[in-house]
Amino acid sequence: MNPVKVLWRWRDSPLKRPSDVVEAAVLLLVLVLVAIGGPAAGVAVGRAAHDAFRNQRLARHPATAVLVDDAPGRTERPYSDNRNVDTVRATVRWRDARSTLHSGVTQVAPGSKAGSGVPVWLDGSGRLTQEPLDATGGAVAAALVGVLAAVGWCAVLWGLLTGVRHSLRVRRTRQWEREWAENGPRWHDGRI
Repeated sequence: MNPVKVLWRWRDSPLKRPSDVVEAAVLLLVLVLVAIGGPAAGVAVGRAAHDAFRNQRLARHPATAVLVDDAPGRTERPYSDNRNVDTVRATVRWRDARSTLHSGVTQVAPGSKAGSGVPVWLDGSGRLTQEPLDATGGAVAAALVGVLAAVGWCAVLWGLLTGVRHSLRVRRTRQWEREWAENGPRWHDGRI
């Protein structure tokens, strides 16, 4: 690759306008921010997500709740391809670490009988919550979140660059129109 072609924006030229210098500087700044900031944003957000998933695994614990009423049988999904639903919502009761009785609604197997044990996940306060991601699932999710953060960072910078370039193009067009209004008639008359 010819270095002259790569660095054409920074060469001296009598036709180079101040807006060309600004555009070249903004482009260089955006390239540096993409090269450094994109990976940095991805790693920082990915680590934060990984820590959040790990904290969820540490804060949540499995427990067994008791089904209050018989669970409904299998139902069909509305607006679906007519496959049966694997779980249904039902009310359960459980005791927390201080033996306080709680009740709530969770997903259970269809047709489960009242009084049967239902595996549930509880948070640190003893409330029902979802099962946390395992270590592998958390790592994959954190990596995806990190990639999305890096792509988002680059998209924001591209949007800013596009906005700056558009505003410079509008400014140059207006400047050219002003100069043409001044010099156009003289050029047509042959005075230039």
